[in-house]
Amino acid sequence: MKIQVCVGSSCHLKGAPAVIAAFQEAMKNEPSGKNILELGGCYCQDHCQNGVVVRIDGRLYTNVTPDRVAPLLKEGAESDE
Repeated sequence: MKIQVCVGSSCHLKGAPAVIAAFQEAMKNEPSGKNILELGGCYCQDHCQNGVVVRIDGRLYTNVTPDRVAPLLKEGAESDE
């Protein structure tokens, strides 16, 4: 699963560092196995007004906050099955 968190100016100001930290923490708790998780940053996704913007396997998510990270990981894992 490829996860990209926008780290552009707007998303950064809206909490991208906290969202990245939440993904890092949640990834520690993921069992190793069939799901390989790749976390990275990206720049503007043209949805600045709806940041923090995250792409998981190409699917766009807006208004992401740290409390949405675990459900997004679960949703991504279920769609891989």
